[in-house]
Amino acid sequence: MPRSSLGFCLLLTSALLAAQAPLPLGGEAFRLAEETYRLQKSGDLPGALKTVEAALSAAPDHPQLLRLKLDLLFASGSLPACETLRQKLAAQQPGDATLALFEVFLRQREGRTDEAMALATRLAEAPEVPAEVRRQARLTRAYTHLARHEDGAALAQFSAALDGQSPPSAWQDAAYAAKRLGHNAEAARCFARSLDAEGSATSGRTDAAQEFGLRREIEALRRTWGVLAGTAYRQGGLFPGVVSEQRILQQGLEAYWQPEALAQNGRSVQFYVQAFENLHNGHEGTAGGPTVQGGAGFRIKPLASQNLVFAVQKLFQGGRLAIDDWLFRAAYSREAGLDLRPWQEDWNYWSFYTEGDSFAKTGHYVHQLELRAGHAWRVPVAGGSSMVSPHLVLAADYDNRLPMDCTAAGLGAGLSLRHWFREDRHQAPASWLDLTLQGRVRLNQASRGSGLFITLTAWF
Repeated sequence: MPRSSLGFCLLLTSALLAAQAPLPLGGEAFRLAEETYRLQKSGDLPGALKTVEAALSAAPDHPQLLRLKLDLLFASGSLPACETLRQKLAAQQPGDATLALFEVFLRQREGRTDEAMALATRLAEAPEVPAEVRRQARLTRAYTHLARHEDGAALAQFSAALDGQSPPSAWQDAAYAAKRLGHNAEAARCFARSLDAEGSATSGRTDAAQEFGLRREIEALRRTWGVLAGTAYRQGGLFPGVVSEQRILQQGLEAYWQPEALAQNGRSVQFYVQAFENLHNGHEGTAGGPTVQGGAGFRIKPLASQNLVFAVQKLFQGGRLAIDDWLFRAAYSREAGLDLRPWQEDWNYWSFYTEGDSFAKTGHYVHQLELRAGHAWRVPVAGGSSMVSPHLVLAADYDNRLPMDCTAAGLGAGLSLRHWFREDRHQAPASWLDLTLQGRVRLNQASRGSGLFITLTAWF
């Protein structure tokens, strides 16, 4: 979410007002001014105000001290006194653009946003005003538009105002506005500029976790396609032609396309093609070419904040034992800690996944569920982009085609090894390779809930 512009305005006010060229201070007034700045930096506003009053006693009406007092009054929330002093300074220095900009901030703080916007507009469009003041006026308009939930207008003002000297927070606020509008490429560009600004920023720096979060945002915003390949060994299967008591080794491949126009602020539509094949089927079951199952379809993620996905898929025969049908799917998942954490050596994690699949022609319905909880350690190899994750697992499935033991459940322990790759300065790792081994004991009569479960997955 966009950050409040108040802190940024305070920093800006201090910088702009100090940028004037006052008469030099000397002696006791200079010493007291230095002490005021020290107290201001430490957050002691009452002490700073008391000290600046003493400095003004030593150097009455000195412009630099009056501007410093103005900044302190603004920061402490003494708005009536702040307005009185602003008027005094404006009378002494008519036409001063920095004081006009300060009035914009003051009107905002007073809640008089329409007046603040009118003043900011005049400053932003006045060619005689210094370029820095015009730029800050545009930023003020941008933040006002954000407060009004007018992302389009805010992004236009950000685009006109932001440059290489802008703080990371301003670039991030522009990025979030672009993301909400569905302008993914522009959002990714602004997030990247915020990371570039980190190197030269003197304030508003992000921590390591937030920086990685921004890099993950960029990776997600740039993604328009993907490939997923997997090989799984388990007892029984949830696909047509697989008997529940069989030990089976299957492989699958999927490629998908995610149009940028349909991927907006956490919601997305993907079009995909899939193929599955039995590599080994226990009890002399069929494997290889005759079992190739093809499919093509689309899936929709309609909610921005929840990983709920609906899919419609046409199944077609690749081999003579495959089926021709329509498949309707619904899946939901939640997790915490599954992503890489370069700023931590180890952390807890958990994940939950459930999916229901309905075949239109046959009336076949299957459902599966898995819950994991464990601990992850980063492995100090390959740049620290690998992790090992022991975990406990609870899994269950339901298959209505079976004459008995339709429901199976198992409890066990497992170990996952995952390596992340394809990253750069701006983008978090976009791909991973994962090997998971689990041993389960059954919780009911269905034998397919127990045994050894192995999956090898590549996400690109």
